[in-house]
Amino acid sequence: MIADRPEQLVENRMVQRLAAPSRIADTTWIKPGKAAWGWWSGLLAPDIPNAGHNMATYRRYIDFAGRMGLRYYVIDQGWASRPTGEGQPADVLTPSDGIDVPQLVEYARRRGVRIWLWTDWKSLDGRLDAVLAQWQAWGVAGMKVDFIYRQDQAVVGFYHRLLATAARHRVLVNIHAAFVPRGLETTYPNFLTQEGVMGNEYNRWSRKVTAGYDVRAAYTRATIGPMDYTPGGFRNVTPAAFSPQAPAPEVMTTRAHQLALFVLYPSPLTSLADAPVAYRTADGRWARGVSFLRMVPTTWDETRGIAGSLGQWIAVARRKGSRWYLGAITDGTARTVSLPLGFLGSGRWTVRAWADGASPTSIDERTGEVNAGGRLSVTLAANGGAAFMFEQR
Repeated sequence: MIADRPEQLVENRMVQRLAAPSRIADTTWIKPGKAAWGWWSGLLAPDIPNAGHNMATYRRYIDFAGRMGLRYYVIDQGWASRPTGEGQPADVLTPSDGIDVPQLVEYARRRGVRIWLWTDWKSLDGRLDAVLAQWQAWGVAGMKVDFIYRQDQAVVGFYHRLLATAARHRVLVNIHAAFVPRGLETTYPNFLTQEGVMGNEYNRWSRKVTAGYDVRAAYTRATIGPMDYTPGGFRNVTPAAFSPQAPAPEVMTTRAHQLALFVLYPSPLTSLADAPVAYRTADGRWARGVSFLRMVPTTWDETRGIAGSLGQWIAVARRKGSRWYLGAITDGTARTVSLPLGFLGSGRWTVRAWADGASPTSIDERTGEVNAGGRLSVTLAANGGAAFMFEQR
């Protein structure tokens, strides 16, 4: 992949153009979108007694997805029975005691939400058709397939069988513990996203996911295909104050940095990392920054890498319809950067900004006007970032 500037590598489509063409004739049922997700935060739901893998907690997350305007809720590990004991492959045809998947699907449907279910890949071994037929009958939208950790010939063959079988049953796919993209999302458009990245989940047990790592990932992993990083951590602290913990993990970046990742990291299925309670204030209002999460799309019509310094900071703009979105992040160094606005074309534009505030959790949200072809000066806090939305006047 070649570009005149490092940040312009995000515009490169070589991996997708070298892929085999789509093997799915009718793709009208394939819908990208954002999702609620409970695993990272430990299924936190303070208003639910004994919150965890039970119907009341799942309904709480579905309610959150509906109120946020999210298309999906991803139910992660813990919903299926394990007849041979913990640590063994789950029986993904049989929910755990008290879990009624069709009832959850119907509850979600009434709120404009659809359900994804988690499975380890060995639970599918030898019975892909049976599992996917059952999940389709339940009304499940997608499957998150986990714990593969390999990229040998046998596993690549499994990817093809999985994606083709899921397409026949109109089920969407996200693969975790996956190798990095090789263009399979072009061949099987129901393959919305994959891991192949050290994402926000590592904040539960390590100090590895720094702001500098996020910048480097934007220049590297994010240039080759969808990545299920799960942005949106709203418990923002400085690196000095950070300690790995679960439930309720923290992140070592500002809240505006987390918002910018929704633009920087491509993923047609984007799961919000945090629990519903993290996106509300103590008095029940939406927290600052949620307005951006509700509007930002997950697929794009055009991408421009507009500015940056390799490994230090980056700014990327993406267009959806008539709107442009821009995300900028920096490493552990605070800096003021000048962003060229030539990507806007012509005319005057209204810009909404979600920028770093006085603390890691605060957001400076404001609205202004800019001229296409001009420049926008942005101050990024250490470990910080900024997110923008542009509409032509």
